[in-house]
Amino acid sequence: MATDTTTEDSTTQLVFTRQVMGAEDLIFGFGSTSQIREGQNIAITLINADVIPYDNTRTIKQALDELFLSQASS
Repeated sequence: MATDTTTEDSTTQLVFTRQVMGAEDLIFGFGSTSQIREGQNIAITLINADVIPYDNTRTIKQALDELFLSQASS
């Protein structure tokens, strides 16, 4: 005679901590830099606008370059 055995599923509780971000947290450039936050030295990856899409044909950098060129020629 077979008996049914059930095992209780083990679950892992996930904890999400929301960190508020401000404009000072957005640093554009290449590579990374370090900042001291809450007494700890933290590596911050810089945002490279040359790889972020603006639309289907241009990156943010290309769109800004076009804007700056049009302003300079005015």
